Amino acid sequence: MSPLPEAATDAELVALVDRWVGLLEQGDYEAANELIPPDEGRWAPNRVRWAIEGSGGRATVAGESRGLPQRRVVDRWEAADGSDAVGEIWYDLNIDGVASDLTATFWLVRVQGGQVVRLKDIHVM
Repeated sequence: MSPLPEAATDAELVALVDRWVGLLEQGDYEAANELIPPDEGRWAPNRVRWAIEGSGGRATVAGESRGLPQRRVVDRWEAADGSDAVGEIWYDLNIDGVASDLTATFWLVRVQGGQVVRLKDIHVM
């Protein structure tokens, strides 16, 4: 994937993750992996499938909250010495159209020509 501009807005970053979830919703874990690659290669497509489908269904972009808050939050900071990370995205996943306690987190990483989003973790919060 081409880097995003350094000036990408929070809404643009969340929209990118929405596209990633849309690919998961279609069952295209390989394309999702190409859109947002994992940090240090820890999240191969079959591991992402296992984490999500093991929670009881399939990730969906749209979802009914049923009282659970849906975080789609971007947090930014200045890069620290020795790190290219300049932010993090917390994105609560919907499973089969219903809010869940499964959260995907992403690093926002500065690279030459802009910044990229990398999958950090998928876990229950």
